[in-house]
Amino acid sequence: MRKYFFILMLSIFTIQVSAQIEMFDESQQIKEVPKAEPYDSLRNMATQKFGTKNNFKYTFDHLIGQTLLYCGDPYSFSLSNNFKVGSYYKVQGTLPDDVGRGLYCRMQLEDTKTGEKLNEGGLTGDNFNARWVVVGHYEKMKSLYTNKKFVYVGTSNVYIHYPWKKANGLINMATDTITDNIPVGSIWTCVGVQVKPRKKTTDMDADMTLDKRSPIVLIFDNPSYGKHYCYLEADDGKPYDMLIPEIKPYVCGRFQLKSDYDNIKAITAANKAKRKMSLTKKFGASNANLILKGIVRIGMTKAMCRESWGEPDNINKTIGSWGTHEQWVYGNSYLYFEGNKLTSIQN
Repeated sequence: MRKYFFILMLSIFTIQVSAQIEMFDESQQIKEVPKAEPYDSLRNMATQKFGTKNNFKYTFDHLIGQTLLYCGDPYSFSLSNNFKVGSYYKVQGTLPDDVGRGLYCRMQLEDTKTGEKLNEGGLTGDNFNARWVVVGHYEKMKSLYTNKKFVYVGTSNVYIHYPWKKANGLINMATDTITDNIPVGSIWTCVGVQVKPRKKTTDMDADMTLDKRSPIVLIFDNPSYGKHYCYLEADDGKPYDMLIPEIKPYVCGRFQLKSDYDNIKAITAANKAKRKMSLTKKFGASNANLILKGIVRIGMTKAMCRESWGEPDNINKTIGSWGTHEQWVYGNSYLYFEGNKLTSIQN
């Protein structure tokens, strides 16, 4: 009897020892890997988010693998700049900020011809836009605008910081002076996209010391006025701002694609009334009025935005743990959607 009792107690003790608490295995959790947003070639040297959803900073990581053209910086006092104007450099990677030397947004570049490795960095990445051109961005601009017909619509609906500055005008290529009083409605053809490195000057109206726009200019031709050029961006290094931000921006702050212009003009008064009735029935009176004015607003659906701005040039889709995000591309402008709702407008 004692033998059986001993065996029973031993069995119970063994079960208690083996029944250990199971610890939670955190190694099974999927950790979000830091990554850069894809580069879409629609902006030149602009920083983008790099990191995770809740922990990120703005860097040039999205440019890794891209080739850059160095256009020079005549206003820089740095003696350590060994980049050669007109040379091409491939972005090999990014480097940590060197706070002690005041160098941020650093990149490691390799001369595509010699293989020499050099580092780029500055107090801010904003100035990179004025001295570098991303080859992919340049090619994208050529594909978007070359050989397209445009209508000169003027600058009355555009906010220009310094309208008297030469870089903000339409410049005659033969005289290198601004041409004023161009008739609204005149037809122009974009005959080329070029890079125009800046030079020092004593002319205050032509001075670009603090100008952050890229060196890219569009060349337009008109039978009556000849060839002119204008900068693609404003002095802050971004496309020109419209006075009503939700309106589709003009190219170079003064041109509208002829196809867009013609579509607007083709809508007769009778057709406008009919379209307004249809839009009101679909989206309500308030949204219908905005759409008829070519305006998009935060909270609009994809269908509303299509009615207002037309079909996008491209749609970039991102799917993650947070859901589906879409970026609609209209030239140099972007509409961002979460699901079916417009959440952000970037001009």
